[in-house]
Amino acid sequence: MRGAVLVFRNITLKKRMEEELLKVEKLRSLGILAGGIAHDFNNILTAILGNISLGILYAGDDGRGNGQLQERLVEAEKATFRARDLVQQLLTFAKGARR
Repeated sequence: MRGAVLVFRNITLKKRMEEELLKVEKLRSLGILAGGIAHDFNNILTAILGNISLGILYAGDDGRGNGQLQERLVEAEKATFRARDLVQQLLTFAKGARR
């Protein structure tokens, strides 16, 4: 044998693109999961919020000491609204991740 032919290929760019594609797929999967959880949690929060709102109406301060109960329910209602806002942020993330 008198000679040899060597062929080199630079696969760096291909590897980077494959890694980026994998990241995008993972993010998309995470977005789908977050969206599903957020929707389910939002349904639960809606039921909680409805019951708290009814409790506030029923516990109106009628002179029998229900004022404190009503105050506690109002605080619970505020916390539920904050949780609902957090769910909306998750849904926004999920929508962006699915693109």
